[in-house]
Amino acid sequence: MSPQNPLKPEAGMAPFAERLASARAVARDPRIKVTDIEARLGTRYTADTLEKLTRRFPGHAFVWLMGADNLLQIHKWRDWQRIFHLLPVAVLARPSYSLKALSAPAAQRFLRARWPERLGRRLVQAEPPAWLLIHGPLNPASATAIRAARRMGRREGKGAST
Repeated sequence: MSPQNPLKPEAGMAPFAERLASARAVARDPRIKVTDIEARLGTRYTADTLEKLTRRFPGHAFVWLMGADNLLQIHKWRDWQRIFHLLPVAVLARPSYSLKALSAPAAQRFLRARWPERLGRRLVQAEPPAWLLIHGPLNPASATAIRAARRMGRREGKGAST
């Protein structure tokens, strides 16, 4: 989990420790491990984090997960193309973003590296660049809406919820 997204303002963001605890609370699948690895590695940009991870854990296979909303704007990230060359990428469908995301600069740049969704289980074994779009039950909740609801709950004396 990232201490702070450089493209988002810090105003309105919950403290890192609170965001980390919330992420751990909702990651119910035992195969998902929420960590503060970026804070411990001292990285700020995703490409740097992924490079350090692959060097630190050379025998492990990683897949970068992101929402379709991020595929729309990843071309604004520092060294975004390096991300696609470091790891396979799984893009999770998001309501109202998925179709637009497929025409985004990153999707077009790596169009030939796109895998069919039916091969998703094998993506972890792919030689980058390789990516796919994963459809599943869509949750319309956004991180922005969740943060706003939490702020309202704190102001009303209800405390933070997870």
